[in-house]
Amino acid sequence: MPRNRIFYGWIIVLAGHLLITLDGMVLYSFGIFLPYLNEAFGLSTAVGSSFFSLRCVCMAFSFVFAGRLIDTHDARYLTFFGGLIGAFGFLLSAYAETTWELYLTYSVMVGIGDGFLYILPVTIISRWFIKKRALAIGIATAGVPVSGLVVNPLTTWLIESFGYERALVYLSIIFTAILCSAFLVKSRPEDMGLRPYGENSEDAKDTGAPDWSAKEAFSHSSFWLMYAAFFFGFNTFLIIIVNLFNFSVGAGITPLVAAGAPAFIGVGSIIGRIFFSGVVTNMLRDVRILFVCYLFQAASIILILSVVEVWSLYLFGFLFGFFYSGWVPMFPTILGKFYGLKSLGSIFGVFGTGFSLAAISGPLISGFLFDMTQSYQNSLIVAMAASFITALLVLLIRTPAKKTEKFGT
Repeated sequence: MPRNRIFYGWIIVLAGHLLITLDGMVLYSFGIFLPYLNEAFGLSTAVGSSFFSLRCVCMAFSFVFAGRLIDTHDARYLTFFGGLIGAFGFLLSAYAETTWELYLTYSVMVGIGDGFLYILPVTIISRWFIKKRALAIGIATAGVPVSGLVVNPLTTWLIESFGYERALVYLSIIFTAILCSAFLVKSRPEDMGLRPYGENSEDAKDTGAPDWSAKEAFSHSSFWLMYAAFFFGFNTFLIIIVNLFNFSVGAGITPLVAAGAPAFIGVGSIIGRIFFSGVVTNMLRDVRILFVCYLFQAASIILILSVVEVWSLYLFGFLFGFFYSGWVPMFPTILGKFYGLKSLGSIFGVFGTGFSLAAISGPLISGFLFDMTQSYQNSLIVAMAASFITALLVLLIRTPAKKTEKFGT
């Protein structure tokens, strides 16, 4: 391939970034729509929040299903038509007249569609890159925090200007338009007569693991250690996201100023993904990066447990987002190195359910603690402890050695 041509894998990274912004759209828009849905359908906050919980359950099943399909089917059509289910979910939610209809459209359909929009791009990018794989995945998954910076003000403006029903319609149109980037995705570089980026580099020597089947990967302890770290890491993240605003307001910060902290988490996350996956991976082994990120993510929580001022709130937001974003792209990178790429879709599909389970348990734990104590501080302490424990847990991860069968002669 001529050197002055852009490697097509970077086009897929761009497409993956756009597709993953849709995952962010689903995640961040829910909190904006929730009070309007509660008012329109006469729901309590607890019942309204159950839409999110059911969406996460459906997304977990979608992760597994999409992961299995991507190992054998065309990524373009699988991503587009899978994501289209989510777009129709937004659209039909605008016309829902009963609670069960809203569960079907806003929870089940959007949850199923969302499952296709994260697992598939990450799996495909892993096939296209050996060298700079962590950087490529980091750029793509930065679509989530980028979406967070845009979706909240956009959704608020749409609702205030047109009402929540029309806002859902307009978001479904935007969703479908961005979803068309799926047609830029190619399942494997061999489909275009290309080889993975950096196939003959030093990185390739470190990723020469034989291909494992999904069943073989699931039988190895390192998979479940990483799964536990992924699960506990997202418990910490979601407890912080759910409680940070109310914790700040309760400490005397005005609502407008308190709303800036989540934005700083987004800014820190964007910078952190590029820094850790593009720079730090050249200096530290992947598992060591996990340890550093979890350790300092936990330490950042100490800041707001000690001092609740505007400067400490914003500094915490940036630091927490910075270190949180460092471990997210590491997991698919490590899975590819440990277990090969042949069954990575199936493996990562099951692995991704850790997020869905955390999205259920994290908010439930924090809600229970608040009801018990009428304080958000205990939730932050639990989040900090979970992150410190996870930092120690990742030190137990070991590179697996695949067993080979010996036949007698």
